[in-house]
Amino acid sequence: MTQSYSTVDRFVVGFDRQREWIERRGLLLLTAFYLGGVGGGLFLASIISGWKAGIPIALGIVAIGKGPAHLLFLGRPLRFWRAFRRPHSSWISRGIYFMIIFVILGIFSYIFYGNIALASVTGFFAFALIIYTGFALAAAPGIPFWSNPLVPIIFAGAALTSGAALAEASHAINTGTVFTNVARLETMGLVMGTTMVVFIFTYLLGNYMSTVAAKESVAYLTRRGMPLIFWTGVVVLGIIIPLSIVVPAYIGEVARGWLAVAGISELCGSFVLRYSLLKAGIYPPVI
Repeated sequence: MTQSYSTVDRFVVGFDRQREWIERRGLLLLTAFYLGGVGGGLFLASIISGWKAGIPIALGIVAIGKGPAHLLFLGRPLRFWRAFRRPHSSWISRGIYFMIIFVILGIFSYIFYGNIALASVTGFFAFALIIYTGFALAAAPGIPFWSNPLVPIIFAGAALTSGAALAEASHAINTGTVFTNVARLETMGLVMGTTMVVFIFTYLLGNYMSTVAAKESVAYLTRRGMPLIFWTGVVVLGIIIPLSIVVPAYIGEVARGWLAVAGISELCGSFVLRYSLLKAGIYPPVI
């Protein structure tokens, strides 16, 4: 729908949402972004908490989940190989390299578990894997809502929170899961969850006070186009439910089943967050 706004010295007409990154093959890119974030975040959460079995799970999510989704998004094989030659100019191309290096190093990190130097290098590429998606979005031309320095931070934070959530859910569901330090995992989940609230609020407020197109994106996200998805998926599933369980668990004790609910809820909310940010991308209007 076309929106019109009167300002002091101009008449603004014709907002247009981007569709390339969210419809048809774009959903494959969204899936690749999400699975890469979950896999990379899970690897880091596994290293921090001492959960060795989490490493192959993280590698599987990236190699079996993100990899094929990324290839299907690129479409023709010719386009895929061309992407390999553009790491100097394309974040999508850099992401492919990050993914391959992470998986290879991750295998050795599992085989030589306990090697701090190897785990640190692999952790670096895991972090590169989860943050590059935000840079890819921020580098997209013509969409003010994405041209914000907080976008990479939000994507990285969502990935780390998702990784901790998946590890916590696994720990809650499987009583035989062995963690060297569960307290670190709980602290990671709590810190990242509360930090994400601040990041998301600051990001939306900053865009609302920015350009006309960025303000329209915030309005489309929270009031006009997809308020049910945003408030239910991002706020309730991704923030309120997990924190209402994790905070009491950190202070005292809660049933394992509730921790599993918190983890699954956070994983769902993290996917909806990425979907929402992609869908709310709006081009500047015709002046």
